[in-house]
Amino acid sequence: MDRKIYQKLFFHLSVFGVVVSVLVGFYDVIFGSVFEFFHLIIEVVEIALDRLIEIIFHTNPRQTELIVFYILLTIGGVLIYLTWKASVQLCGGLCDTLKKDWVELKNTVIGDWQSMSVMNRLIWVSVFLLVNYLASFLLF
Repeated sequence: MDRKIYQKLFFHLSVFGVVVSVLVGFYDVIFGSVFEFFHLIIEVVEIALDRLIEIIFHTNPRQTELIVFYILLTIGGVLIYLTWKASVQLCGGLCDTLKKDWVELKNTVIGDWQSMSVMNRLIWVSVFLLVNYLASFLLF
């Protein structure tokens, strides 16, 4: 048995479980706070741009509103584009890493399974079925 591979698997599963638990348990608090924070930042930037454009260009409120709208639209478009490019890079690298880890884990598990005796295989299958049976009482 390759202990390092199994430790890596359990670590990844633990991190995934913690992240899912936090998101499920506190989704309203986390997302509400994040959205409120971004909204406040956008409002502060909008007010600052309003004042700056009124002072520099001596425009009326309607013209200032249009200029600020298109400036913010441009900034938002650029930020969305940069976020999209970064997420594609991040997901591509993450997918490659997960594929390599999956192949390594699969080969290790297959090798371990083939090296087990019939009795150990029966024990593993029995424990798997027992755990799933007991978990079905908690989940359903």
